[in-house]
Amino acid sequence: MSDFLLSEQEPNPWKEAYFASKIELAQAVQRIQELEQTLEAEREASNLKIASLEEKIAILQEEVLSMLQRLFGKKSEVQLGEAVATDNTEFNFNNEPSPTITVSAHTRGKKSCGRKIDTSRLPRYKVYHGLDATEQACRHCHNALEKMGEDISEQLEVLPKLLCVVEHVRYKYTCRTCCSIVMSPKPLAPLPKALAGGSLLADVIINKYQYHLPLYRQSKIFASFNADIPDNTLGNWVMQTGDELMPLLLPCMWMATLTAKYLQVDETPVKVQKANKKGYLWTYFAPHVGKGLVMFEFNLTRSNTVPQERLANFKGLLQTDGYSGYNNLRERCDITGFGCLTHARRKFADVLKITRNSAGVAFEFINRIKPLYALEELMRESNFSFHSRKRLRQKQAWPLLKELLPWLKQQRTKVPPKSKLGQAITYTLNQWRYIIAYLRHGMAEIDTNWVENQIRPIALGRKNWLFMNNEDSGAINAFWYSLVLSAMLNGLNPRIYIHYLLMNLHNMRRQYVDPMTLLPHTIDPLKLRLFEQEQIAFAKQVLDSS
Repeated sequence: MSDFLLSEQEPNPWKEAYFASKIELAQAVQRIQELEQTLEAEREASNLKIASLEEKIAILQEEVLSMLQRLFGKKSEVQLGEAVATDNTEFNFNNEPSPTITVSAHTRGKKSCGRKIDTSRLPRYKVYHGLDATEQACRHCHNALEKMGEDISEQLEVLPKLLCVVEHVRYKYTCRTCCSIVMSPKPLAPLPKALAGGSLLADVIINKYQYHLPLYRQSKIFASFNADIPDNTLGNWVMQTGDELMPLLLPCMWMATLTAKYLQVDETPVKVQKANKKGYLWTYFAPHVGKGLVMFEFNLTRSNTVPQERLANFKGLLQTDGYSGYNNLRERCDITGFGCLTHARRKFADVLKITRNSAGVAFEFINRIKPLYALEELMRESNFSFHSRKRLRQKQAWPLLKELLPWLKQQRTKVPPKSKLGQAITYTLNQWRYIIAYLRHGMAEIDTNWVENQIRPIALGRKNWLFMNNEDSGAINAFWYSLVLSAMLNGLNPRIYIHYLLMNLHNMRRQYVDPMTLLPHTIDPLKLRLFEQEQIAFAKQVLDSS
């Protein structure tokens, strides 16, 4: 019996092999499970990476298409239904059935040959055409012909540019008794030590700031009329006249602009040569001062300190785009901030230009805001009061905007946030409270298009003069742009207006004339008209004597 028990306790190789293989199998299963978990994690990571790369590829493709659109596509925003059309949009202001408009039949008249040109303010020169003495006999009976009337026809001609030298001859008088000498006073020139007179200075300034002719081109034009005036001389004249007028007029223009109740502000970059960096022209537009007053301020930075310092004493309605530099101004208790729906629309329009999808989110957004612009256009054409504009906006525009907000929030969850469409939606939602603020104020506009229109001449000129020399010339250029564009806004002839200012420079300096009365929106148009007639008479006198 004991031998049997001892045999049971002896090692059994088959049993040990069985348990060892079972342990190895369990370890292998565990390793396989761990490997499966690792592979699953790697697969999920790969899927996330693929999704991320696909999103980046889509964003980069959008960037490429956007760049191609900027380089080779249409620059206009009016594409694929983006244009504001009022044909299919009706507004019922009195909740009454819209009347049916019937256009009566008419007979088409003879097509006009062209628009009639007003020549009433131009100088006239008569050329008389008569028959020679040999032709003043009747070809039938050979009796002498008698003059019975005149037939007058007009032809518009241009005279070659005429530069003339005006010699101011001052007579001297003497007293033979005490030998004293008296001489007639010399007319004061805008720049006493310069050869240029007021009309020449005004011509150079207008050509540069209204017609965007760089000074080196003007120098070549003068050379073709036998006047060799180097471009650096022209530049010195422009800077010197700016230095003379700026201290007199600029404070008055800023006072008139900053005391307005409503301003639109924007900025545009310009290149500065001496600093070798980008400068900025900050634009402040007061649309309800006269027929409009625009002020440009040059600065080397786009920091928010520039508009904050300039608008430190401003109180009222301030409309800007979504640039963060205006955020502190928008939050001031004495300023009501407004946004720009056009900037939001433009971002969706960029998406539409790339995708060309007439059933997408961008297309739908643009169609949803069309009635808002149609309403604004209708009120502007009908010259509605501010009170009526506010009432109609809240009645007609607010329901549309109230439906637009949840729709935008819903669409944001469906698109990648870094895509063009995602960025457009995010921008619109971030600016939403400023975009809809115009509903509560009839004086404010739906967008900042007005101030952008004032910047367009700068953008056009920038393609010609390319850069500003330094900070001082930037300030003077900003002053001249302010003066010339404000004159155009108020319906003045900028050439006559600038010439008139230059001829009254000494009167302003000596306080004989208040500069506030010579601003583009305050100047007496009759004085400008009389001054223009004097210049026309002088030109005729020079032509007759030459």
